[in-house]
Amino acid sequence: MVAAARKKQTFWSEPIGKVELQRVAVVPSGTSIIDAVKEMKYNQIGCVLVEDAEHRLIGILSNGDLMHEFVGSTLPGDTAVDVIMTRNPFTGSPELTVQDALEIFHSNPFRHMPILSDGTVAGILSIRGLMTFISEHLPLEVMNLPPDSSLIPTRTSGE
Repeated sequence: MVAAARKKQTFWSEPIGKVELQRVAVVPSGTSIIDAVKEMKYNQIGCVLVEDAEHRLIGILSNGDLMHEFVGSTLPGDTAVDVIMTRNPFTGSPELTVQDALEIFHSNPFRHMPILSDGTVAGILSIRGLMTFISEHLPLEVMNLPPDSSLIPTRTSGE
């Protein structure tokens, strides 16, 4: 029992530097929304980072930003990403623990967090990547628990 508790404590206190980070795509400030979307599609990722002329991170453009600020708007595709990006995104370091990262994602509306190491972007931590890491480290017994039948509704919604 003590070994299981120690393993659990160690797992949650693992640094996210051990989690596989998403590759980074960067566009300069002033890039058109359409060109940023092309970059996302080409790299098969859900966000791009936006840097200023001095290569400092100033924003992030995610699928969520596109859905909430661009799709259905009257903005033309050649509008600069700066108009709809999330400015000064929350960032983490490789030393951030799995538990801390999970709490950050739980408490904030974003799904991608740039990870900075010595001021440079090491990668992007996504909530999906974090959840994959967690599920890979859960004991097989937990992953194979049967559903709790008391939580299944007895009638169809709307009846």
